[in-house]
Amino acid sequence: MCGISGIWRNSDSSFDLQSIERMKLKMSHRGPDGNGTWYSKRQKVILGHNRLSIIDLSENAAQPMTRGDYTTSFNGEIYNYLEIKKELEIKNVVFSTDSDTEVLLAAYQTWGTDMLQKLDGMFAFAIYDEIKDELFCARDRFGEKPFYYGFYNGDFYFASEIKALLEIGIDKSINENLLFNYLHFDLVENPHDQKQTFYKEINKLKPSHSFIYKGGKQIKQSRYWDIVISDSVDMSFSEASDRFKELLNTSIERRLRSDVKVGSSLSGGLDSSSIVALVSKLSNENATFSARFKNFSKDEGQFIEIIQNRFKTKHFNVNVQAMDLIKELERLIYHQEEPFQTGSIYAQYCVYQEAKKQGVTVMLDGQGADEFLCGYTKDFQFYIRELINNKPERLRINNLINMNHSTNTTLNFKDSLLLRSPQTHKFVSSVAKKISNKRPKGIHPDFYAEFKNKNTPFKQFTDLKSALKHEMNNQGLEKLLRFADKNSMAHSVEVRLPFLYHELVEFVFSLPSSYLLYHGWSKSILRTSMSDILPSEITYRRDKIGFQAPQDSWMQNKFFKEILKDAEQSLIENKFITSDYTSKWKILVAYKSLFEKQ
Repeated sequence: MCGISGIWRNSDSSFDLQSIERMKLKMSHRGPDGNGTWYSKRQKVILGHNRLSIIDLSENAAQPMTRGDYTTSFNGEIYNYLEIKKELEIKNVVFSTDSDTEVLLAAYQTWGTDMLQKLDGMFAFAIYDEIKDELFCARDRFGEKPFYYGFYNGDFYFASEIKALLEIGIDKSINENLLFNYLHFDLVENPHDQKQTFYKEINKLKPSHSFIYKGGKQIKQSRYWDIVISDSVDMSFSEASDRFKELLNTSIERRLRSDVKVGSSLSGGLDSSSIVALVSKLSNENATFSARFKNFSKDEGQFIEIIQNRFKTKHFNVNVQAMDLIKELERLIYHQEEPFQTGSIYAQYCVYQEAKKQGVTVMLDGQGADEFLCGYTKDFQFYIRELINNKPERLRINNLINMNHSTNTTLNFKDSLLLRSPQTHKFVSSVAKKISNKRPKGIHPDFYAEFKNKNTPFKQFTDLKSALKHEMNNQGLEKLLRFADKNSMAHSVEVRLPFLYHELVEFVFSLPSSYLLYHGWSKSILRTSMSDILPSEITYRRDKIGFQAPQDSWMQNKFFKEILKDAEQSLIENKFITSDYTSKWKILVAYKSLFEKQ
């Protein structure tokens, strides 16, 4: 896990190593164990690297790393590097280090861009080919590792963080379309164009995409992997659950590969508890870390203690309070770089901070499971639509009115069945139209008029797996990965996500939709696969919380009320909101992230 940076000089500007040093300095928290700089023979390409040592702690594995005519600056981990290394050694490829970085370079030398198909990992990297004079850049399938880029004075720059690009002078103009999505729809992305950030002149390399750069101002990103929806797997639900468990176990086993200490986040929910349970069978070290909230109704202490006691983990609680956020608000905003929606981001920040204090450098986390295993209430409604449109007889068979055994979901399903005809999409479209044509309270009318019809962010689906794919690819998952990357790297901690193993995801999308909500349970295949390991109180929990934070009460603190005055006034003067805008949290975060430094 590291920070990467690079420059491709298109202009006739003088050779400048100072810019790369300034970029690296801005990202020193991403790699406190070393930094390096490399430049090409023609002095056209400069690569920088901040190193957080995880695999092969020796200087032999330092970056940028050169092998033959290829040099890379690489951020992330290739979890199956040992398997790829064996495959290459059969081809008589010789290695001089024990690092996954050298395996990455050797794989590119051997297979070219096709090597991306072989990687199980999280990564963002640039590989420069001295002979072809070209830069190959790629980002992992789900977007766990960031890759930002932009142009300044005709030259091309890339880095792991936005602040490194702003440091060298790239324009800070705000992307008002994304600001509109944030203030109006509570979104931090444009699902129609994932390249966009909150800054007009800074783009992202999209998940599952790569590009070859040879100069100029055009970046043509190409997708190298996608989720395929099918019902190709022919096995019983029980067999599918067993296979799911095997794949998850393989993923965790690979993600435990490390030359430094590994721990796990524990929220008390099904996802993180499943990881802790499987880790306990694979490792003698099982440190767990949780965010706790005193006198908060959604504190999950009782469930955390069940898992802690069952698996005898070495456990650490982090008690998160408003006064802590007051002290660290500026640092949190600095590291997150772009707006975020809830105070739970700070709770996660504190968990990684505690892990670092306890000498843990790698953390396993349960993120990603909800997005493709049907962890949200809305997923039931997508399945309802699928059955109404395609298999209405299944409604009676599955007794969907009682799905998920929860009051909220039951009401939603009753509404779905009462209000929707078999032409469900007409009803959905009419609702979407009403939402998009009505100016919400607090959004400035001029701002609303300008952006209300641009890239309307919501898309409707009439089948479950298309909705899940959209969640994975376009709207939902990547923002969570961004939050986790920024929070963990703020403390020089690497976060690994076992549920985001591409073979596991591919397997789930090859199953019948009914298996994902089997007998009316969300995440049914995960629940069943873990039922012989986890306590029933966890396996069949009906509520979903996660590291939720009491942000509404935090905003009542005198300190926040004071700084909100300037924040609110700024957004009002810029005609983004009116005085009756209600979300004080978003006002504060938008101002601190985007306007205060303008």
